[in-house]
Amino acid sequence: MMKGTLLHEYEIMQNPALGAIAMWAFSQGFLSRRSEKMRLLTLWHLVSVLPLVYQETSRKMILKRREASGLRSILDRDIKNSIAQNEVVFDINSRLQAMEDRTFRSLNIAIAFKLISLEDGYFTSSLPFKLPKNISIETKDILKAASKLGIWAGEMSDFEYLTVLGVEPLK
Repeated sequence: MMKGTLLHEYEIMQNPALGAIAMWAFSQGFLSRRSEKMRLLTLWHLVSVLPLVYQETSRKMILKRREASGLRSILDRDIKNSIAQNEVVFDINSRLQAMEDRTFRSLNIAIAFKLISLEDGYFTSSLPFKLPKNISIETKDILKAASKLGIWAGEMSDFEYLTVLGVEPLK
């Protein structure tokens, strides 16, 4: 069973068009909160999307929580654990490195199809995202998780978002 799950996740990760649409969903979620706090969408935000929404465990953690709960709700609630120890839950740094090529391939597609654009060093998206009809449940879950993650990220400072995830940007 485990081999089948890993193979299926690998097949999903090989789909750069799905990655582009997931980044678009994230961007639209992020920017929907922009007017409230004027957060700017950075490359760091976008490279975090696919490692979190493609992996089944983190995707389910995102989907299981209410939108109003925020990103911190997916962390282990054990008082003994600190934010830094939750890095193990996501293993985000390893996933960022492992998915670097796929992430940039997807980002290039998103930019080429004008789902996302780059302006003055920050990303934006003016094309409204709507969940496509007649897609598989798993694809729908990936896109829903990406949108929710974007909403959560849009409500946090860049530092706070990366810290909660356990990203080490200088690696």
